[in-house]
Amino acid sequence: MVQPVSATEQSEYAFRLRHETLRSLLDKNGSALEILSDLEADLNHLRRSDARIRRPVRRLIDEALLMAQELNLLAGDRYTELYRVLLGIQSEVDTALRDDPEGRARALVVTLDSEESLDEGLVGGKSAGLARLRGYCPDSVAAGFTITTAAYDRFLAESDLHDRIRLLLTHLEVATDGDLVRSRSETIRGWIQDAELPPAIREAIREGVQSLPEVGPSGWAVRSSATSEDGRHSFAGQFDSKLGVAADQLEHAYLEVLASRFSTRAVKYRLHGGLREIDTPMAVLFMPLTDARAAGVAYTLDPQRAEPRQMLVNAVPGLGDALVRGTVRADTFRLSRESEPRVLETIPASGGAGKEFRPEYLSEQSLLEVGALAFRASEAMGHELDIEWAVDDAGKVWLLQGRRLRPATQEAIRERRRREARPLFEDGITIFPGRAEGPVVFLPEESGLGDVPRGAVVIVNQPRPELAAVLPRIAALLVEEGNPIGHLATLVREFAVPCLFRVGNRVRRLLNQKVVSVDAAGRKIYAGSRWPGIRERVLARIASASQRPHSGPLYELVLALNLTDPDASDFKPSACRSIHDGLRFMHEMAVRTMFKLGDRQRRGLRLATKLPLKLSLIDLDGCLPAQKGSVEPEAVASGPFRALWRGISDPRLSWPDRWQRELRGVPADFREQVLGGTRGPRRAGTANYAIVSRDYLNLNARLAYHYLMLDAIVGPGEKNNHVHFRFRGGGAGDERRARRARFLQHVLRQNGFGVERKGDLVTAWLRRHPQAVSERALEMLGRLLVCARQLDPLMRSDADEKLFTERFLDEDYRVFS
Repeated sequence: MVQPVSATEQSEYAFRLRHETLRSLLDKNGSALEILSDLEADLNHLRRSDARIRRPVRRLIDEALLMAQELNLLAGDRYTELYRVLLGIQSEVDTALRDDPEGRARALVVTLDSEESLDEGLVGGKSAGLARLRGYCPDSVAAGFTITTAAYDRFLAESDLHDRIRLLLTHLEVATDGDLVRSRSETIRGWIQDAELPPAIREAIREGVQSLPEVGPSGWAVRSSATSEDGRHSFAGQFDSKLGVAADQLEHAYLEVLASRFSTRAVKYRLHGGLREIDTPMAVLFMPLTDARAAGVAYTLDPQRAEPRQMLVNAVPGLGDALVRGTVRADTFRLSRESEPRVLETIPASGGAGKEFRPEYLSEQSLLEVGALAFRASEAMGHELDIEWAVDDAGKVWLLQGRRLRPATQEAIRERRRREARPLFEDGITIFPGRAEGPVVFLPEESGLGDVPRGAVVIVNQPRPELAAVLPRIAALLVEEGNPIGHLATLVREFAVPCLFRVGNRVRRLLNQKVVSVDAAGRKIYAGSRWPGIRERVLARIASASQRPHSGPLYELVLALNLTDPDASDFKPSACRSIHDGLRFMHEMAVRTMFKLGDRQRRGLRLATKLPLKLSLIDLDGCLPAQKGSVEPEAVASGPFRALWRGISDPRLSWPDRWQRELRGVPADFREQVLGGTRGPRRAGTANYAIVSRDYLNLNARLAYHYLMLDAIVGPGEKNNHVHFRFRGGGAGDERRARRARFLQHVLRQNGFGVERKGDLVTAWLRRHPQAVSERALEMLGRLLVCARQLDPLMRSDADEKLFTERFLDEDYRVFS
């Protein structure tokens, strides 16, 4: 006779079924997040038509659909709309994978006269700009050819470099060790320089040489032309050019220019500019070298004055490479902005001003021809230009490069003319106008660039192109010497950083000031914080520059995370626009469903501990003693729980209640509102749950004003072992919470976790590691949770972020007290 099933047994069975479903869902979620992380790195290097992209994308969609089934099993089919949403995204993804315009066959070599020479994606920004110039001024731009980005892709593929480069560059954006970036970029350059050039590219170079007239004794100029170069991102001074190259050395020069794409300064420029590797492949431009008697740069609008009726021409004798590097001073000529320009003012490099000075190396006729050609090209293109030029021994003017100019605005110039109270300092040349304020930092030439705090006013001696790495995160730049028409000046305008050149070393007197206010348009610097709201605007600019922009249909349909606030009214299936949104929604709803189940059934033993942590344990397989009430941590026979508890209860740690001290006397419910504690899955007075078995731990808890989820399987076999971790919330403002999130990101990455960070939400995973390694990771997480628990109020600056990271990794926990 079949015994009837009691209500208690039915309840037990239902709970275990739902828990096993949750466990399966969380495991799929961890696997999906790992795929997402790898995809984000791969899409940085590979086209979406590549099989290494297609396969994981389809696997990810399959995992998401299975998770939707499991969530509906948990929640009684409450979220069936997810099926329609995910299948709709799947259909759009399939279309995007089929329709990849970059997957077509593309030319390896293109001449400047070819129609394809205007395709920036194929020939790069510099070559495309020069091809346009040649179209408007055909007699003033020499013939040349480009070895295209298709050749670059082929070189990496046939040299087996794609995967090796991806491995070294992944996650470098959060590297705090400058030597790490330097050593990895040096390794990649070595791989490229030592690689064998594929026969098809050798033949393309020979074909390009044969397409041009015979080149004279000066040889060739071999120059970079990366996609995006001379566009929105100028890449000024980031790559190498090879001048005077003999015909039999062209292949070697090509490899050298490709290798310069991975110079330390170029890698940092892309990282800080938010550029994906695949968005900036390298084309290389080959042209006969002009044997220059004079060279320089012409601006069709004076970038320092923005006078609508004036152009600016800078000149030096010989080649202009030292000029654009910013290492020599130029003679400067202001010309009228018209088709037949006139000389308005001359400023010799040695100083003084007037109209009479005429250098021996440059005739007035050649000077005016430079101005006329620049004006004609600007009118034809419809925007202002920054043009490199040269004059040969016969007096012929050649245009060597043209990029869009971003000059100062008239509004900024008017601002400069306003009279202010007496400044601490007044001198220099305005490179980019604007106001900024911040602490003053001097950056010696031999120092690294990783220690510059966000929002600092930075003083340097010379305008080095590698300073591009710090431009996105500083308030203003003051340069003691240097040429205001060099590469760094271009980069400063690109990043819109208020900047003065030639301020002299007297500017170092500002170092004794805690904060200064810079008016770059007026060339004045004041003590203290002078203008309301300027600091906030500076930090907003820095924050927007640090967000890595992504584009393309696969990013929008797969990787983008739009559902960031689980308490918002639009946090629902119909608002999921990407697979990532679906994963985020399903994880949050699955955890909340289990919370509600635990609350209804009042399950679990209370953990007996003197630590300020309210936790109830739910037993799955008899790892808790058969008793009621509470259980001591030592009596829990769960391997992953014990490992985590060793970290949480480490005697070197302390549990300070900083918010209690800072808000002493404020009622608890009001404190909840002030610190954001009412937003999230748990209130301060509700229980936290840990579901445990001998090899399993699932913890969903609230620590002060943060919320965490930890899911771990740790046993003798490596295959199923995993540690998944999610942490969000906080009691401070957005900026301090973001610093705390970056602190977690740095620490977790250093401990071998894969990490994803969106604002203050940190998600991390460690999968398929041996039992001992997984348990050490859980122990580290226990310590990390205690240290991060109320770290937000201490995160006053970026320097604090670095300090706490270093102290935690060194196991010096006193600073967290």
